[in-house]
Amino acid sequence: MQKTINFKELGLNPKLISTLEKSGFVTANPIQEMTIGPILSGKDIFAQAETGSGKTAAFSIPILEKICRDNLLDRDENRDVLYVVLSPTRELAQQTHKVFSSQGEDLSIVSNCLIGGENIDAQKKLLKESPHILVATPGRLVDLIRQRSVSINKCLGVVFDEADRLFDMGFKKEIEFILRQVPADRQLIMVSATSNFEVLNTAFKFNSNPIELNASKDGLLVDNIDHKIAMLSSNEKFGLLVNTIRKHADAYALVFCNTQFQTHLVSAWLTDMGFKAKAISGKLPQNKRTNLMKQFRSKSITILVCTDVAARGLDIKDVNLVINYDIPQEAVNYVHRIGRTGREGKNGEAISFCAHEDCESLDEIYTLIKCKIPKLKLTRNDFATDLCKRPFIDRKTLKVTTRPGELMTKTKNSKDHHSSRREKTINKKPYEVTSVKVKEQDKKIKPMKQITAHEKIFHTAKAYSSQKAINSALDFFKIKNKSELVLENTSSGRKRFLFFGDRITNYKYSVRPSYKKIIVPFLANILELSDLDLSIDFTYERKNISVFLLGKDEKMLTRNYNELLQSLEHLTSLHLRRVAALPRDVRFSFKCKGYREQKDSLIQMIDIMTKKVVETQKAITLRLLNPSDRRLVHQYLDNHAQVKTLSVGEGRMKKIKIYLTK
Repeated sequence: MQKTINFKELGLNPKLISTLEKSGFVTANPIQEMTIGPILSGKDIFAQAETGSGKTAAFSIPILEKICRDNLLDRDENRDVLYVVLSPTRELAQQTHKVFSSQGEDLSIVSNCLIGGENIDAQKKLLKESPHILVATPGRLVDLIRQRSVSINKCLGVVFDEADRLFDMGFKKEIEFILRQVPADRQLIMVSATSNFEVLNTAFKFNSNPIELNASKDGLLVDNIDHKIAMLSSNEKFGLLVNTIRKHADAYALVFCNTQFQTHLVSAWLTDMGFKAKAISGKLPQNKRTNLMKQFRSKSITILVCTDVAARGLDIKDVNLVINYDIPQEAVNYVHRIGRTGREGKNGEAISFCAHEDCESLDEIYTLIKCKIPKLKLTRNDFATDLCKRPFIDRKTLKVTTRPGELMTKTKNSKDHHSSRREKTINKKPYEVTSVKVKEQDKKIKPMKQITAHEKIFHTAKAYSSQKAINSALDFFKIKNKSELVLENTSSGRKRFLFFGDRITNYKYSVRPSYKKIIVPFLANILELSDLDLSIDFTYERKNISVFLLGKDEKMLTRNYNELLQSLEHLTSLHLRRVAALPRDVRFSFKCKGYREQKDSLIQMIDIMTKKVVETQKAITLRLLNPSDRRLVHQYLDNHAQVKTLSVGEGRMKKIKIYLTK
């Protein structure tokens, strides 16, 4: 058993030790033991340790001690900033600032937090208090430097907190700008859960040769996290989520989704099911995000549904359950997600939901953590069956709203559902229409030709045979093909005679949405405005919508690896989902007559890019591809000896990363 070192043995300032003891810090963790000495001696370091191992204190304690030990509290008249800590997310910056503020309070060391989304003028006023330490997100700090509201040209040290994430999120330019503002001999402190070539490359670029410290054990996961994976279909995820939370009577949980839309959808659905759930994502203003984190820490909210913005560095005590509603698309995010539980030596549980479309991310995760995730054995009893109706979320505002074309038929004085049935039937925008006799004064029903794709119309027919009911429905909807009809339900009635004869049946039909009437005019208008000589062919079979564009200008659509064709597909898909209630399982694709040529062109591009990856030894990320093209790329390079592929991004259109096999 490894011996732990008491902070008193490290010769720290008595006031600092007293403050640490009040916060429960008595002995140093392995990563803290490794970093305190080198940081106090002024050396540059790159420290790596698993999530939840106490990396924040690993640099906050020695920085505070160094300020006291070197008598840096008595600064000159300019009262310059001494240390800058860069955080990848606003929430992590706020948390790190809180650590510095609490640990440095008795030492009279002042820390300021500078993040985007908050009033910049108020932050400028705080800077006039001449803080010793700045904890900031890179973008906001760059803005304040350029506005000459803060100077860091006498800064003694810069910290990269969650260093790998800073570069993954695209802050490289801002970081290099900040490093050019500080002295060349400043100290560079980098901490991370995983290694990153870009981090070290930037350090070398700015004349730093850091000591590499690794406190990780054999793997990246702490031992007291019980993590499992559940193999299921997409439409089973929410049922398993509800039942999993119910089984944990004291559930204090984080639920991770890959997209902002999914995050707000799952949160709203959980709320409708009676759970204390809220969603946090980059879509929310900073003040709301801050308030949500306060509510979650106070446990007035017990389930926080979030994107990866909450996965990095946040130290939320007592989280006992983490659920990956979607498998993360980047392997390192799996480590950081489940690392939100099992902190400070406590036990934690993590369950990942893996549907068919999530499987492509598993290999990267297994390679990173160097083990397989144990599978969870599921039975029917593991899925909740009393689910309420899925809420409808507006994709622009991410707020709960009514489905397009859906009417709110409840009235203030309406107590009985059946009493309002007649009002629904004769409303100006009817949702349900039955073949009943209507009085002359009630003829306000909208003609069939004005019904849009998202307004679902019903026809109820009483008949002694299904064929007669079908004929009645075909006549009502003014269509010829019975394949366009959808039988919603049937109910048996009385027999033709009192005790014998055929039994009359109530048949309720609807008609399939006319997606063609939406897509074809929309596309025709675009093609006319673009002056493209193309005709449109449309098919809708077995939940697959296929649009074929044929004509002289096909080659224009397929240039640059189908760039224009995919743009048309994306625009049309957005338009269709905005004006019609398109089911999730409907697949949407655009093709040209020369589809085989497109496929050959894509394979040719893959060969060129793969050769470039092998020659340069650097990964390459392809442009946005639709699912069918991504599947082709993955399958084509599946057995390649030197490279692997990984889908990157959110939503239906994703990029593909081609990288060397290690």
